[in-house]
Amino acid sequence: MEMIPCLKLKNQISKRITFIGRFVALLLFLATQSLANEGVEALFAIKAGRIITVTQDVIENGTIIIKNGIIEAVGKDIPIPVGAEIINVDTMSVYPGLIDAHTSLALKQPKATESTQDRSGAQTTQSGAALTSLSPEQLAENILNPKDSKIAKVRETGVTTVLTVPSRGIFIGQSALINLSGDKPEAMVLKSPIAMHMGYSGQRGVYPSTLMAVIAYQRQTFYDAQHHKFLWDRYSKQKRGWRRPVSNKSLDALIPVLKKQMPVIISANRENEIKRALRLANEFDFDYLISGATEGWRTIDLLTSLQKPVLLSLNFPKPENVTGYSFKLKVEGTKKDKVKEKGKKEEDEKEMAELYANAGVLHKAGVKFGFTSGGLKKPADFIKNAAKTIKHGLPKQEALKALTIYPAEIFGVADQIGSIEDGKIANLVVATGCIFDDKTKIKYIFIDGKKYEIKIEEKKKKDEGEPKVDVTGTWDVTVDSPQGEIAVTLILKQTGSEVTGDMKSEFGAADVYDGSVSGNKIEFSVKLPIAAEPVEIIFEGIVEENTIEGTIDLGPMGTVEWSATKPGMWSYEF
Repeated sequence: MEMIPCLKLKNQISKRITFIGRFVALLLFLATQSLANEGVEALFAIKAGRIITVTQDVIENGTIIIKNGIIEAVGKDIPIPVGAEIINVDTMSVYPGLIDAHTSLALKQPKATESTQDRSGAQTTQSGAALTSLSPEQLAENILNPKDSKIAKVRETGVTTVLTVPSRGIFIGQSALINLSGDKPEAMVLKSPIAMHMGYSGQRGVYPSTLMAVIAYQRQTFYDAQHHKFLWDRYSKQKRGWRRPVSNKSLDALIPVLKKQMPVIISANRENEIKRALRLANEFDFDYLISGATEGWRTIDLLTSLQKPVLLSLNFPKPENVTGYSFKLKVEGTKKDKVKEKGKKEEDEKEMAELYANAGVLHKAGVKFGFTSGGLKKPADFIKNAAKTIKHGLPKQEALKALTIYPAEIFGVADQIGSIEDGKIANLVVATGCIFDDKTKIKYIFIDGKKYEIKIEEKKKKDEGEPKVDVTGTWDVTVDSPQGEIAVTLILKQTGSEVTGDMKSEFGAADVYDGSVSGNKIEFSVKLPIAAEPVEIIFEGIVEENTIEGTIDLGPMGTVEWSATKPGMWSYEF
């Protein structure tokens, strides 16, 4: 009698085990199917009016087949595979995905403070920005942020690939070439590392913060790296009798540079900066590239003799920041101010024409280059500024190559991207016309074979952007920075939709420029003398009577919030 309950229990356990076994098997089957489906990419057939291959002839009324993220075939009369999604754009043009050869897009922001050790082993606490500026061992691929909200905005301009690394610093770290698609960092990386990056912008309040100190620090660091390399080379040949060298991540990272196994990309725009960078590279005999070179025409003989490519910035400086700018005008009479304004405008236009013509001068001299956004705040300006170089002497085909195949060749990935050819990664741009035309719209973007459809906005109503508020006056501003609240005074003047003025803070005084009001939205820029050079930041906000609330784009340092109030109802008179 006692065995019956035991038998029932045994049967119940057996059934449960069988059920669990079947359930586990089902889960394994579903997991297997899920993994298999993840590897399946959509199949596309793009029927285009024009295919600009860049490296070969333009194909009229051609077809591109994309399979598993790769261009399977391109040409005329290409058979369309069964099951392919047909994209009929027979009135549009297809370009290779554009490449931004130097940016700081898609990177996580450093922590506000972090504990670390200096070279002597002493424990120190520095800001995250300071750590970034002195960290040659830092890999950009380790701080990628696929959720960066700016990725979509950049992608919509036709840029599919970027070389990314923090924008400011001294020994900035090692860059990564990434595609602007993927939910995970590893899915974005095309090649890493590309190069070691150096610049001349120190961290405010942290040594080295002056230009002279930065240069001395760079030279001393390379001397330390040379000695570090000597110790390790000696130890690797004869370990017995020699004390093992102490590991140092920063100096270890510079050894491949000294062995010419990794190039250095040095940020240098002005004439003296370019010459300074070349002196450093020659002193320590490492391979290098110049990034920026907005005054390349001033050192054209030097750049030509080096026979090295350049990463050419399209972030044109303001005329007063160009070497040799000196507006002087003596006038007499009652029309003095108007004459001054006219004279300065003419001088500024002359300076800007030289900046726009820089690319054409380099091309004529035989200097190869890839275009970079160089820290541009508005993604659309990247292509607009490339168009300006065309209007000032650069052949259109060369401008296109500087956005596609040339940077691909410079970074050693020309067999993967940069042109429309069989077997290359399906990074493509479908546009309504010439990509350098202001009226052209981007319709589709393909990155690694993934399709992004860009909604073409309808024309805005004529009065939609008219200002609904007047921001003229003095504003008490509070900035919520990671280091606490910062008090700022804004003095603004609004004329129509244009906003000018100045700003005063603990960083000093700065002019307000590129200011505008649209509806009740305000946007303006200032340059603050942070560390060794001015840093451009963009204010955006919503105006409600005597208050403003919004965000500040600090570029590589992230985004912070700001608010402002206008005491009383009086306006400041200029």
